[in-house]
Amino acid sequence: MTERTEPTASFRIEPAAESNREAGSADDLATERFQRAIDACHDGGGGTVTVSSGEYVLGTVQLRSDVTLRLEAGSRLLPAESKSAYVDRHVGPDGERPFVLAEGVENGAIVGDGTIDGRGTEIMDMDEPIRQHSGESDGHPLVSNAPHRARQGDVYLERSGALDEWPVAKPSFRPGPMLHFVDCEGVSIRDVTLRDMPAWTLSFDDCADVDVRGVTIRNHMRIPNCDGIAIGNSRNVRIADCAIESCDDAITLVSHADRDRDCERVTVTNCTLASSACAIKFGSETSGDIRHCTFDNCVVYGSNRGLGIQHRDGGTIENVLFSNITVATHLRPGPWWGKAEPIYVTSVPRDEDTDLGAVRNVRFTNIAADAENGALVYGHADSTLERIRLDSISLSIDGSRHAAAVGGNVDLQPTAVMAPIYEDAISGIHCERVTDVELCDVHLEWADDVPAYFAHGVRCVDVDDLVIDGVAGRQAQLSSPESGDGDETNGDEADAASPAAIVLEGTTRSTIRNCRAAPGTERFLSTSGGADDRLFASNDLTDATIPIEGDSEHSTVGNVPPL
Repeated sequence: MTERTEPTASFRIEPAAESNREAGSADDLATERFQRAIDACHDGGGGTVTVSSGEYVLGTVQLRSDVTLRLEAGSRLLPAESKSAYVDRHVGPDGERPFVLAEGVENGAIVGDGTIDGRGTEIMDMDEPIRQHSGESDGHPLVSNAPHRARQGDVYLERSGALDEWPVAKPSFRPGPMLHFVDCEGVSIRDVTLRDMPAWTLSFDDCADVDVRGVTIRNHMRIPNCDGIAIGNSRNVRIADCAIESCDDAITLVSHADRDRDCERVTVTNCTLASSACAIKFGSETSGDIRHCTFDNCVVYGSNRGLGIQHRDGGTIENVLFSNITVATHLRPGPWWGKAEPIYVTSVPRDEDTDLGAVRNVRFTNIAADAENGALVYGHADSTLERIRLDSISLSIDGSRHAAAVGGNVDLQPTAVMAPIYEDAISGIHCERVTDVELCDVHLEWADDVPAYFAHGVRCVDVDDLVIDGVAGRQAQLSSPESGDGDETNGDEADAASPAAIVLEGTTRSTIRNCRAAPGTERFLSTSGGADDRLFASNDLTDATIPIEGDSEHSTVGNVPPL
C-alpha cells in the first residue's frame, strides 16, 4: 500500500444557481464541474474536494489518487437518466454503466454526512414483475440454468398472486455499479448514506486495503442486483459498523480466476444486514480462490437467506468463520434465490464442464436463528466439501404464509447439472456428501404447527466422519402426517415416512453423544446403510418413544432410556 500523503489542495463544489434536478442533457449536468475539481485536486498533489449542501445530477465521475471526496450534510448526488452521460467501460450484463468510477486509484476516499441517491424507484419498472434473470434461457423462465422440479409442479412461480412481493423488472438502461473501484489500493468509504440504488451499490474489483466504515445503505427490497457491498478478488478488506438493506446480497464475496488477486483477508464486524437474497454470501462466481474471512458480531434480519456459501466453480473457499450472529429469515414468494435457510453451504458444479474446486474449514459458532426453513450443507457427488463445524447453534423453525407457494423445496441455483430447485423433505439441519462434520451444542426447536414437508430434526446423508455432540431436539411434527392426505403444501409422497430427531443414511465413522430428546420425540435415532459406527453414548432419551431404529451398530454406553 502506498503511504498516504498529507492533503495539499482543497476545493469546494457549490450547487448551481438553479437546481439541475430535471436537467435534460449532459451539458446541463454537474459532471464536468465535479471532474474539473477532482482532477485539479489530484494534479495539485492531492487533498479534499468538498461538496456543499445541495442537489447535483451527474453522469460518470472518475475519482483520482490522493483525492478525498467529502459530502457535507445536506448534499445529495443523483444519477443522470441518459446512458450518454456515462462512460462505456465496465459495462454490466444488462448494459449498466458506473456512476462513480475509480480505476487504478491509490489513497482515494469518499466520506462525509451526505447522500448518494440512486433514484432506483424512478429508474426501474416498479409496476412490473421481473421478466428474466441476466443471461437466462427462455426454456426455463425465472429459474437459473435448468428446469425446476418444485413441489408445486407447474404452478411454481406462476405469474399470479403475490406479484407485489416479486423483484421488479429492469428498464432498457440503468446505471451501476454506483461506486465502482477497480485495481485500487488504499480505499476508504466512511459515514456516507447510499440509498435507492438501481443496481450494485459498492463494488470492489481487484482491490487491496479497503476500509468501509459507518456506511448506511438503504435500498429498495425488490430491485434486483442492488447488492450492498460486492467484494471481488480483493484482499485486506475491512467492513465495520455498517447498516445495509438491499434486495440482492447485502455483502457478497466473489472470485474470478483471471484476476491479479485472490479474494482473501476480509473482515466484517458490528453490522446490521437485511437482504431479499442472502445477507452474507460467497459466490456464486467462484472460479478463483476465497480464503481467510471472518464475520463477527452482526445482526441479520428480514432476509430470504442468512449466511451462505454458494460454490459453483473451480476455485477453493477455505478458512471462513461466522461467529456471534443473530439471524432471522423468511420465505419470499416468486423467483428469489433462496428458501429462508439461516445457514447455507453448497458446492455444486455450474454446468457439465465445471471442474469443481473445494470448500473446507468453515465454522459457524454462536449463531441464534429464527427461520422459516432449516440449515443446509450440501455437496454434489463431484464436490470436495470438508471440515464443517456448527457449534453453539440455536435454531427455531416456524411455518410461513408462503409455504404453499414456494416451500418444501431445496434451492441449489445456479446449476445445470441437476434440477436447480427440487422437492424434498426438509430437516432442521441437513448435511449431505460432506466429510468431517461436527454438530456441537445445537438446540433445535419447532413451532407447534409447521407444514408437513418438514420432517427430521437432523439428517445426515453420505457423511464421512460425523460427530453429533450435545444436540437437543426432536422431529418436526409432533405426530407423523398421514401419507397422501392431498394437502397441496405437503407433497407427502416425497417426505420421509418415519421422521426422527436424528437420521443417518449411509454415514461412516459416526459418533452421537451427550444429546437430549426433546418432549414429543418419537424416534430419536434412525439409521440405514452406515458403516463403521462408533459411539452412541451419554444421551438422554427420557422423552423419546423409540431410542434407536434401523441397522445401527453403534456402541451404546451410559444412555438414559425412555420412561
